[in-house]
Amino acid sequence: MTRTPLTRILAGAALTVVAGCGGQVPNIPGSIGTIGTLGKAVVDRPSFTEQDEARMAQENARKFEAQAKMWEQPLLEDYLTQIGQRVVAVARPRPFPYRFRIVADPSVNAFTFGGGLVYFHAGLLARMENEAQVAMVMAHEIAHVTESHVTKGIEGRYGLQLLGQLAGTAAGASGVIPAAALGKAYEYTMSAAISGHGRSREGEADEVGLDYLVKAGWDPREAPRTFEVLLKEYGDPKPLQHFFYGSHPTNAARIQHTTQLVQTKYARDVAERQLTVNTQEFTRLTKDLVVATAKFDYDAKRFNTAAALFQKALRTDAKDPVPHHYLGKIALETGSDAGAVDRAIGHLNDAIQAKAEYAPAYRELGLAYYRKRDRTKAIESFERYLALDPKARDAAKIRASIAELKRD
Repeated sequence: MTRTPLTRILAGAALTVVAGCGGQVPNIPGSIGTIGTLGKAVVDRPSFTEQDEARMAQENARKFEAQAKMWEQPLLEDYLTQIGQRVVAVARPRPFPYRFRIVADPSVNAFTFGGGLVYFHAGLLARMENEAQVAMVMAHEIAHVTESHVTKGIEGRYGLQLLGQLAGTAAGASGVIPAAALGKAYEYTMSAAISGHGRSREGEADEVGLDYLVKAGWDPREAPRTFEVLLKEYGDPKPLQHFFYGSHPTNAARIQHTTQLVQTKYARDVAERQLTVNTQEFTRLTKDLVVATAKFDYDAKRFNTAAALFQKALRTDAKDPVPHHYLGKIALETGSDAGAVDRAIGHLNDAIQAKAEYAPAYRELGLAYYRKRDRTKAIESFERYLALDPKARDAAKIRASIAELKRD
């Protein structure tokens, strides 16, 4: 892709500096100290090329992955890659090998470093209801890549300072991007992951991404539903959820806009084409991620959100004891009346029915029966817990509780 020469980008800024500062160039780290030498460097150094973008993306991705914990589930990552490549096949071409990775983070987020590198947080994937919604987020991020939003954003934010750093080095000859420029690129991308690339570019990514979604064969009616799902709060205090916030268009506006496009521009596609909404592969491969995210929400005491995700996991596999167990724990921890205790006992018995050897369920069951003042069943449940897990971390305390119950 042909880029505008750096001379054009800096010309207006340089003239402004001359007029306002007596012909002196501001002291920019890494820049040349006079307009003459800066002008020579400007001529020799273009603005960001596609090679620059690829290099910056790769270097910043390495930096990010050295600090972040990645979700290591090869089959799910491969599935996500298949969705991504299906979108890339219909997207405006960029000369990058695309890569799609999952961050083991429960927050709702997705972002790109540009250069074809796209990241999804586990918390976002866990909240998606079907494959088409995942594909919409994917198409939105790929649109950021195809429309060069990262490099445009970097140039727009740092302008003369960053380009001066590039011009004041041998980068044009060696192809090596200065560390300072890489740092700025990383800083910008991490900021954009929180607050977006600006409302106009986020709106463009929505619209371009929706077009990619339809061309790739997914149902566009899931696009506005994607935004609605991500905004669902389940009655908990809102966690720090960055995706679709900050400088993104207002959520109501983007839901309205995508709905309008579905009803007009894509009405014929919806009426005449067989478009994908969901697949068994999506449901099966995201189940472990849903449970893991639900556990995090439970630990963070976002009980309503955790319960919603555990219920979602059970819709995929009703015989998994873990969601039943946690739903029982949540019932005990959020309610003290008889109804809450009965609900807890029901969930815990479901966990035991799913797997009779699932020890943790017996511990909570003992607590539930103790609340009901049924000492016999409480003792039986605690003893079964210890029989299944005699080396449990709380084994001594449970034994003491059993002894106390028997004394009374």
